[in-house]
Amino acid sequence: MNDLRFAQLKAIRPTGKVQQFFDGGGLVMRVTGQGKMTWRLEYRFDGERRSRSLGLFPDVPLAEAREMRDHVRNQIARGEDPDAVVEAPAAETTFGEIVAYFIQNLVDQEMSDATLQKNRWLLLDLAGPLHSRPIAKVRAGDIIPLIQEQIVRGKRETAKRLRSRIAAVFDLGIVMEVCQGNPAIALRSIVPKAEVKHTAAITEEAEFGTLLRTIDNYPNSTIRNLLKMQVLCYTRLGEMRMSRWENINFDEKVMLVPKDIVKVRREHQVPLSRQAIAILAEQQKISGGSNLVFPQLRKRDKPLSENAVNNALLAMGYGGDIHTAHGFRSSASTILNERGFRHDVIEASLGHVESNAVRRAYNRAVYWKERVEMAQAWADLCDKFRGKVSRLAEIEESL
Repeated sequence: MNDLRFAQLKAIRPTGKVQQFFDGGGLVMRVTGQGKMTWRLEYRFDGERRSRSLGLFPDVPLAEAREMRDHVRNQIARGEDPDAVVEAPAAETTFGEIVAYFIQNLVDQEMSDATLQKNRWLLLDLAGPLHSRPIAKVRAGDIIPLIQEQIVRGKRETAKRLRSRIAAVFDLGIVMEVCQGNPAIALRSIVPKAEVKHTAAITEEAEFGTLLRTIDNYPNSTIRNLLKMQVLCYTRLGEMRMSRWENINFDEKVMLVPKDIVKVRREHQVPLSRQAIAILAEQQKISGGSNLVFPQLRKRDKPLSENAVNNALLAMGYGGDIHTAHGFRSSASTILNERGFRHDVIEASLGHVESNAVRRAYNRAVYWKERVEMAQAWADLCDKFRGKVSRLAEIEESL
């Protein structure tokens, strides 16, 4: 008796675990944790238990799977060995199909928009030539030209990431039982090591003070206030750009950074100094009722872009090789460490995650008071730096 219906099959959703649905006569729909749906036929011949794949759903529809089941059962009834007859080839899963599963897994894991964008670029654009090929037939020789193209262009880090993402897709393919090996693993040696580029940042106090005074005079009030908040809170730029008023607690003097915009996917709290509260109070009037703290001028539902912030620094004379918006984290970390603040407290304030879960919880509880005190001390130091003049400026003024 047939148990399955087409509507039931269409309604099946991945659960992270293997599921099986029975249609009778040994026909089984097997669904992997990632949602791959394969028809399998379980039967016995001459007392031996056997199993075979009949292809993927919906490429092989329910009616066709039943026909193949009935054909095998008729062979058995006639005393014929089904394995002695050439089977119709199962549908071959393409590399592009597994890429789709891979990216959907990232979405299900609530990865950040930036992570999703990078993976889509690497796997949908750069690895696009592989998509139409059956993943089981993709060889190292098919992947090498894609990687070498990036190396020739001087994009060694991109080449490294591309190989890594392709390898991850093959790992998923192995788990889903659509390929046997991972040809991308052997290609590690063809990717030269990328040069380590540290974020450009000013870490000398007097020069940092000059930067602060320059920011104070920038004409665009929203960008100016965002940069001043970056100085005081040294969050990741995306965390500050996408901050919302609902996550600012003026009474408790705390800014909440939700896990959906945090790189490490864990909620983070930022203590706000008196100076930070004053900037936010001014920005609240400027934002014009937007839910965003730092909205774009013409699109009030969109946050300021990273390019807008770094272009503002460039216009002030601070190019990417001198100081970037992300560099405020390095500036604060270096100066605070040099002034004797506790390293663990600085790391906690930067939102760096302690790998040990117990220690992480301990740090969160114990360091908060010190973090609040350090936030105010840092804001006061920044005011002090604004009053300093660099040695270079002194020399220029004396000429």
